[in-house]
Amino acid sequence: MAYQSLRLEYLQIPPVSRAYTTACVLTTAAVQLELITPFQLYFNPELIFKHFQIWRLITNFLFFGPVGFNFLFNMIFLYRYCRMLEEGSFRGRTADFVFMFLFGGFLMTQSDRKSKSQELLTQVLQLDTFIFSWKMYFPISLVE
Repeated sequence: MAYQSLRLEYLQIPPVSRAYTTACVLTTAAVQLELITPFQLYFNPELIFKHFQIWRLITNFLFFGPVGFNFLFNMIFLYRYCRMLEEGSFRGRTADFVFMFLFGGFLMTQSDRKSKSQELLTQVLQLDTFIFSWKMYFPISLVE
C-alpha cells in the first residue's frame, strides 16, 4: 500500500524534474556505494576533448557531494523549484524547459572553462539557476 502511494507520487512529478532528480540521486548513490568515483564525473576539458570522455559534460551536473544533510537540502531545493517551474511557467512547454536546462548548463560550463576551475559545477550554480528562474517567474513569492 505504501509502495503504491510512493510510486504514484513519484509518477506525478513532471518528466524533466523526475528524470533530473532521479539521475542526481542515482549518481550520488553510485559514488556513495563506491561503484564510481567523483574523479570520473568532474568537468575536465582535456579529458573530454582529447580522450573523448563525453559523459563528463553531463555527469558534473549530477553529483551533489556525499550523502548527508547538505545533499538532502540540495535535493529538496532541486525537487521543489524544478517541479514548480515545470508545473507553473513551463506547463505544456517541456522542450522550453529542457532548453533552459541545456542553456544554463552551457553557460555554467563556459564560465567554468574561463575560470580554469576543476570543481563539480552542481554545488551552487545549478540550484541558483532554478531559484533565479523561479524568482523571475514568480517575483512576489518568497523563496523558502
